[in-house]
Amino acid sequence: MACGGCEQRRQAIAAGAQALARGDLQETKAQAVSVVRTLAADVRSGLLRQAAAAQLARLRPPRR
Repeated sequence: MACGGCEQRRQAIAAGAQALARGDLQETKAQAVSVVRTLAADVRSGLLRQAAAAQLARLRPPRR
């Protein structure tokens, strides 16, 4: 399963690299912020999935 922000993150990394090559530090910074936001969202999503799985595991009856 692909992550939610992978394609967006790839595009932001490429755009940031191009901006850096041009010397456009403002655009480089904007693209770096975009990459960080998508990574943070993916981490939050993963943590929520782990917490939900842990809660479900507690609710299941023990196996015999």
